[in-house]
Amino acid sequence: MLMRNLNPDLGLSNGTRLRVVELKPNVIHAKIMTGERRGQDVLIPRIVFISDGNDASFPYQLRRKPFPVQTAFAMTINKAQGQTVHNLGLYLASPCFSHGQLYVALSQVTAPSKIKAVIEYPELEESAGVYTANIVYRQIFDTA
Repeated sequence: MLMRNLNPDLGLSNGTRLRVVELKPNVIHAKIMTGERRGQDVLIPRIVFISDGNDASFPYQLRRKPFPVQTAFAMTINKAQGQTVHNLGLYLASPCFSHGQLYVALSQVTAPSKIKAVIEYPELEESAGVYTANIVYRQIFDTA
């Protein structure tokens, strides 16, 4: 998964899922897996990061050249927003905490039959059904 915006016009923006085709010393050859540019070959370069050296706990200037990608076997709900997934595994160890978060998670999948959810709240273990809260701020519907 791409961790920063490199070139949004070419589909290289933060959160873009990629499949690595070839790894070279200074560039990654990858295919875009999501969005309008799905299937397109791209080259991801290393990016230079230089610390300013003004931090009292680390007064030295540090220079490094990592690739702006990370392995992603799972994504947060916010990171998945705007992406379509074919299968969705949703683990809710606690209720969603912001408006529309559950809707965003469930609306990213192509078919309801492809959703698997685990809701683990110890306080609900004795309940007849399993429920989770969908947080909605009613104030957004009020028009003054």
